[in-house]
Amino acid sequence: MGEAGFRISQQIFAGLDGEPEQLLQEIIRLGVQQLKIRRALEIYQAGNCSLGYAAEQVNLPKPLLIREARARGMEPFFDEQILQEELSA
Repeated sequence: MGEAGFRISQQIFAGLDGEPEQLLQEIIRLGVQQLKIRRALEIYQAGNCSLGYAAEQVNLPKPLLIREARARGMEPFFDEQILQEELSA
């Protein structure tokens, strides 16, 4: 994937300590992680799959996705097939 350039107002960093370039990298990293979490939870809610499978689809650690799902009031769904798949992994 290539690089992208854009202009951003320095006001966005008001109240944050650190160099603007480092702050922007952190903002992007956190934003990408939140987008992955949202997409994984959409995958999980849309189909017959485990949180582990949904996490794999967006390259997230399964424990992180489980914590995020629970924070949003979602409990992992398990049926016999999913339970067997999780236990054999």
